[in-house]
Amino acid sequence: MRSKSNNPVSQILLGGVLVLFVVLGGRLVYINAYQGTALLARAERQQQSIIPLKHRRGLVVDCRGRMIAGTMLRKSVFADPKVIEDKDAAARTVAEILGVSPEEIAPDLNAAEGNRFMVIRRGVDDEQAQMIRDANIYGIGLFDEPYRVYPMNQLAAALVGFVSPDGVGVSGLEYQCESWLRGEDGLKTIVRDARRKAFWLADGGYRPARDGFHVLLTIDAEIQATTERELAKCIEQYKAESAVGIVMHAQSGAILAMATSPGFDPNHYLDFGPVRYRNRAITDPYEPGSTFKPFVAAAAMEEKVVRLGEVFDCENGAWQDGARLLHDHHPYGALSFEDVLIKSSNIGMAKIGKRLGNDRLHRYMRAYGFGSKSGIDLVGEDSGILQPFNRWNSFTTTSIPMGQEIGTTPLQLARAFCVFANGGMLVQPYLIRAVLAPDGRVLNDFSNPPPERRVVSEAVAKTMREKILSQVVEIGTGTKSKLAQYSVFGKTGTAQIARRGGGGYEPDAYVSSFIAGAPTKDPQLVVMVAVTRPKKSIAYYGGTVAAPVVREILAHALAYLQIAPDRPDGRTVASVEADGVGGD
Repeated sequence: MRSKSNNPVSQILLGGVLVLFVVLGGRLVYINAYQGTALLARAERQQQSIIPLKHRRGLVVDCRGRMIAGTMLRKSVFADPKVIEDKDAAARTVAEILGVSPEEIAPDLNAAEGNRFMVIRRGVDDEQAQMIRDANIYGIGLFDEPYRVYPMNQLAAALVGFVSPDGVGVSGLEYQCESWLRGEDGLKTIVRDARRKAFWLADGGYRPARDGFHVLLTIDAEIQATTERELAKCIEQYKAESAVGIVMHAQSGAILAMATSPGFDPNHYLDFGPVRYRNRAITDPYEPGSTFKPFVAAAAMEEKVVRLGEVFDCENGAWQDGARLLHDHHPYGALSFEDVLIKSSNIGMAKIGKRLGNDRLHRYMRAYGFGSKSGIDLVGEDSGILQPFNRWNSFTTTSIPMGQEIGTTPLQLARAFCVFANGGMLVQPYLIRAVLAPDGRVLNDFSNPPPERRVVSEAVAKTMREKILSQVVEIGTGTKSKLAQYSVFGKTGTAQIARRGGGGYEPDAYVSSFIAGAPTKDPQLVVMVAVTRPKKSIAYYGGTVAAPVVREILAHALAYLQIAPDRPDGRTVASVEADGVGGD
């Protein structure tokens, strides 16, 4: 009988087992030596997934905390290209769910491995989100993505601006305040079990998102809405191209409204042309015409080259000044200094300008802030047009007092007019009242900046306001701005639009404007309205087109802010002039 050790079958089996062990051992050595690092990395990729934690952009709110720009959440689809094994199959599945071709999905899935987060589709509906979950493709997931909303739609759109699809500020305050509004994204790295269910957080795999800061504005949404509504009505009535309106607090420089019409809806900004994005209140200078006259008149009073009651010969409407022939819209004869402004005589103002002379004219224009940016907290502000003094000549001496040979933005005019309302000081206009932490703490307080400088004395400012500009409204060219319970002071303007590149003025093209303050005894508000290219066949004088708009804005704002009437009995001075007297 043979022993088992000599059994040929057993020997064959034993040899096979030994060979198998040798092969397996060699394979393990090979794997460990040559593929261990790669396989370990692959295993880690298969066990871990990165989930983004998106920050919420800060809010933009009005002075009463009403949201103008905010953030909401939507479900969006992302991919982690590093862990997707069959990218072609994943592209086909995701494309079918989203209703697009696989070719649209593939580039994101084939992104460089260093990119662990690719947004595939923003804002999927509930059904698509559930289908993504059910597909259970490793490396494809959903995340809560914040997106920008503007709940008041067109309100203050040119002022606030909008963000890109990636949530980055593109224009307006959204751009200007990017460093405050934008937060910082976080992430969490999840370790998954064999069934790819979340198991635990990886070591050091959690970084919370930091939400952006909130921006509190000086804008009052109610006053802003009123201003925009009245501008739109005016454009429709006079078939104008555009209009701008500004409401300022005369004492502090706070902007309560800054409106441009027609506007746009920042929720759908791509539906509008870029021209709608312009904040014309700060970007578009124009020759102001007669609204500029009070600034020169006040300078003349401050320099004591004129006095109240002094009479000027207005030459019956035509005056040859050297090589230049000047005209008035009406053939005035002798007018007092006050009436030169009340009736808006170009000839009377030209003579006042000659008394001041170019040196003092230029110095005061600079003091009022013309020719330089106001420093308001907005990008894109134009400095206006004030020629260097060495380019001034004898024509300039008589042009500047009529609001010609100079370009101003609506904001520059409103700011300068506040000088008459607050006792002679040039205020710093501002829009941002404060920056707030997500929990409401005040991080930066920008309210009530100090005035920049004194321009005229308190006495001159009061005289201009109470004895001259109030009469423009009571009996002069601004009668259509009168209010029953509040006294108003203001100035009209009807300016021709200069040709681009020089060479005179466009035919039948005007900017109709009116600027006013109220109440006259204790001014709180200054309102400026400029209407570009009203149809001349309907009306184009500032006293007809713009003054009624200012009246409606003032009436609403004064009552809304509960500013005490200074005419509780409703008495006003009867107008003795026809509408539009003086061509303004």
